[in-house]
Amino acid sequence: MTKLSNNASNGDQQTAAKNAVKLCAVANAVNATNPITDTNFNNLLPGWKIAWDGQQTAFANYAFIATDPAEEIYVLAIRGSLVDKNLIDWDDFANWILEDFNVAKQVSWQFATTANAKISNGANIGFNNLLNMRDLGNPLLSVTDYLINNAVKKGKQVIITGHSLGGNIANVFASYFITTLTQTNLPSGNVSLYTFAAPAPGNGDFAKDLDAKLPTAWHYQSLNDAIPNFPVASDIRQLVKWYSPAPAAAAISFTNKEGKIIQLVDAINTLADLLSLTELLSMSAYKQQANNYTTFQTDLYAKAQGNTLAGWLAQAAYQHQLFNYAGYLSVSLKPANQYA
Repeated sequence: MTKLSNNASNGDQQTAAKNAVKLCAVANAVNATNPITDTNFNNLLPGWKIAWDGQQTAFANYAFIATDPAEEIYVLAIRGSLVDKNLIDWDDFANWILEDFNVAKQVSWQFATTANAKISNGANIGFNNLLNMRDLGNPLLSVTDYLINNAVKKGKQVIITGHSLGGNIANVFASYFITTLTQTNLPSGNVSLYTFAAPAPGNGDFAKDLDAKLPTAWHYQSLNDAIPNFPVASDIRQLVKWYSPAPAAAAISFTNKEGKIIQLVDAINTLADLLSLTELLSMSAYKQQANNYTTFQTDLYAKAQGNTLAGWLAQAAYQHQLFNYAGYLSVSLKPANQYA
């Protein structure tokens, strides 16, 4: 299989993106009761094999490394959030954003040349969990050591990928990995990054640094997917305009757990205000990376087009599904049962 480089052809890049989204599907399917051996890994990528299989952490972070049949390409796939239920009310949605992504606090990012690079506390926790993760078959072998010794030093291609929270962590790990290679005089030209529906992991200085040191990065966002808008306060405010003509936020109200009637528009703006306050207190606004940031449009979910909170949340959950991103890349993934 042809290796990618900084001068890779568009065909190579498209093949890599397709492989990345397939491996994200494998990573997302793995949980405590469904190990990687029970997924459709072999059907999606015939001849590929698992080279490093991470031990799941206390915070449910998980990743693995797969290689192509020729062992020329090594892909680190990082799992996104485990969601045990559908988003059934606004509190679930808001808590998932504010708690799962843990963006109310920012921490300094040491693996950057920009002066004030910061990432969210949640991204930092996920990154450190990945950094300290060890192979199930070798409890002394970290993901960094494996990639350096088996891929980088042998001139192989390294791809880092993830969907949703997995893409968030992929951005952070890629930043660390490139800097680590540079500081140890190892080549980084064969490293690339593919994220799907990833929230912004850090501030503008973090994004600027990652764009500068990793030009071979591709980021994908469906324009109907709310999650990549987080935690950028100005982007969150745009959610009030989504899913027109229905489910339309302006036409939706609901009763919260305290019995108060809330307009969905007001709830979205309140969430944006909370994140604006975070940015103000840290003097550092979240921002997405710019390199190869690709947006595309998806159709609305026909079964969630009523002007109700349940309809709006169901639409948001549907639009975030990985099969929408796979479809954009002409890869067929089986939808979850509730969307079949």
